[in-house]
Amino acid sequence: MDIFSIISAAIVTICSGYSIFLVYCKKTKLAGTQGVMISMVIGIITGLLSGSIIGILSGETFLVMGVSMIIGFVIGFLAGHPIGLLAILMGSIAGLMGGINGAILGVFLQFLNPAILLGILVGFYILIIGFVIVYIFVATNSKYSINTEELSPFAIIGAGIVLVSLFLFMYSSDMVKIPGQTETAQAQTTQEIANTEVDVTKEHTPKVKMLVTEKGYSPNVIRVKKGVPVELDIQNPLENSCLSTFMIPDFNINNVNLKTGTTNLTFTPDKSGEYTFSCGMQMFKGTIIVE
Repeated sequence: MDIFSIISAAIVTICSGYSIFLVYCKKTKLAGTQGVMISMVIGIITGLLSGSIIGILSGETFLVMGVSMIIGFVIGFLAGHPIGLLAILMGSIAGLMGGINGAILGVFLQFLNPAILLGILVGFYILIIGFVIVYIFVATNSKYSINTEELSPFAIIGAGIVLVSLFLFMYSSDMVKIPGQTETAQAQTTQEIANTEVDVTKEHTPKVKMLVTEKGYSPNVIRVKKGVPVELDIQNPLENSCLSTFMIPDFNINNVNLKTGTTNLTFTPDKSGEYTFSCGMQMFKGTIIVE
């Protein structure tokens, strides 16, 4: 796993540390339902953000999921520890689920430009952790109180409209690269590209050299013989691209991470017919014809 992924996850964990520290310091006054809810909030939002960051920076799906689940579980456990067993249980489960969802989101976003959505997620994280700190401070200090009824719902709705309008303005302008647009354009381009075919049905030890390009895989049509193992040498010069994930589901090759350089894969076509290989998002595809 990329060292920067681990460092980023550690930073997220430290950011949540102050909230957890406050819970520990005030544990004699803060308990029951309040503590359970706080542990759940800390666990799920930290797991979600840390999982997203690790997923974006690392291409290893299995490790991303595992590390994110562990971070979310541990944070939820620590947040609930000073409160009681129920808080530990709920905080750990919330952190676990947050880590899983964050990892899925991060792995998806690593193929796109994550700047906008990750920025929104970080903003919500800071806002929610800020609410947690304020709540703990008010709930454990009788000298202070906050009357939420004084906050006008119209002001909140107005702020929401302003934020949505800002996001839509950024989406429609050329200020940023919007996730998905580039990949969609590439997918549309691939439909206009002629098939490049290779036939290895007459070879005793068939070996296919495949190149990953911005327009898809070349060759994108491969003829093979039933029952004869086929070796794929896939050369990938691209970095952090949807095409960097490769799969042939019908032959048990699923979500293989094509790191920059050459990746060697072997499969045995044990059934006749036409089968599809594709990238992780199934936007770039090719065909294996088994004779």
